[in-house]
Amino acid sequence: MSAAAVTVAVVLGAIGFVVALDRILYSTAQDSAREQAAAISTSISSGERSAPQALSEITSKGSLIQVLDASHRVVASSEPALADSSVSKLRPAPGAVATAQEATIPGEVGEPHAVVAQGLTDPSGTAYTVVVAKPLDVETTTVRTAATLLVLASALLLAILMVLINRTVRQALLPVESIRSEVARITQVRGRGHITVPPSGDEIARLAETMNVMLGRLEQADATTRRFISDASHELRSPLATIRAAIEVPHAGTGADRERDAVVQGEVLRMQHLVEDLLTLAKADDGLPLTLEEVDVDDLVESEVRRLRATGTTPVTASITASRVVGDRLKLAQALRNVVDNAMTHTVGAVGLEVHPEGEVVVLTVDNDGPPVPEEQREAVFDRFTRLEESRERDRGGSGLGLAIVRTIVEAHGGTVRATSTPDGRCRFEVRLPLDAGTAS
Repeated sequence: MSAAAVTVAVVLGAIGFVVALDRILYSTAQDSAREQAAAISTSISSGERSAPQALSEITSKGSLIQVLDASHRVVASSEPALADSSVSKLRPAPGAVATAQEATIPGEVGEPHAVVAQGLTDPSGTAYTVVVAKPLDVETTTVRTAATLLVLASALLLAILMVLINRTVRQALLPVESIRSEVARITQVRGRGHITVPPSGDEIARLAETMNVMLGRLEQADATTRRFISDASHELRSPLATIRAAIEVPHAGTGADRERDAVVQGEVLRMQHLVEDLLTLAKADDGLPLTLEEVDVDDLVESEVRRLRATGTTPVTASITASRVVGDRLKLAQALRNVVDNAMTHTVGAVGLEVHPEGEVVVLTVDNDGPPVPEEQREAVFDRFTRLEESRERDRGGSGLGLAIVRTIVEAHGGTVRATSTPDGRCRFEVRLPLDAGTAS
């Protein structure tokens, strides 16, 4: 594209130069003819000389000069061969001047001329026309020579420019090729590594920096995927092993068999919940679908409080204020259930729930008497398969997907969830849902 643009520019420039030179030379020739016609006209109109005398005293300088009367007959001519015919059809009125460029005139076949005709009257009132035809052979030759030289110079210039452009483009693309080769090398080692950023500080350097950011994210995503697969395999392996062992032991229908069946059933349910959680997160990766309606969050909290009090011995306190949002009832209930179950798992005493509107949001807090999440782990605790060190035992820590699902559901509603602590130092999880949560999805 650059070469084509340069070629077009050079060609247009050459054409423009030739046209301008031709116009300048023609204008010069025309001015010379105009001066000759004016000198002859002045001499005749003043009465100082007759037409033949005025013509004989003017140096023709290679021009063809004629004086015509009112009947267009040649009164005087600088060329005897043209004494019987006019070299031009221009017939200006007295005092007027007309110009033309004739491709040829009688007796000068094939040779262009710049023609100037000036009308006048002598002291007796007789009208005349002075015609001066200036040959343009020198000017034409000059233009042709200039055009030929310009074509040769342009061709040479284009050749030099093509070489320079090609070299410049190749030199400019060397850093890009270097980046490409480094990306190819990084691809071969499964996306591990970074591109060397050129010290130029230009667009190429910014491209390398952007590529490094992208490679970093890809590497992190790859590591997350690997960790996810590893953790999921680990979590699924144990219940499957338990089920397999139970199936392989002969079944006698004794009390021990019933106990074993209960263990198998528990492991199956645990694996089912894990798979359901994995499916929920997998769907969320493609955009969590929401069925929107008006949801009374206080009703959801009341339902959880009744469930906890009916199924367990852990003390449960609640502070409930009427609060309503637009969202998906089932998914919000699932998120609340996960937060509450997490509190029940980690508490060493009571669990407290509170919900109330606060400006444009509804605030839901779930407290437990366990230690707060360490500050450096308050973001990681929402990652998939993340469990704190003190909760690594499977019967207490769960699969590590519950809080990840909470964050996914809350953020799909345009809200936020965070791990924090109560003023008296207990563990707290706080959920904030906008009143118009449904529009966020």
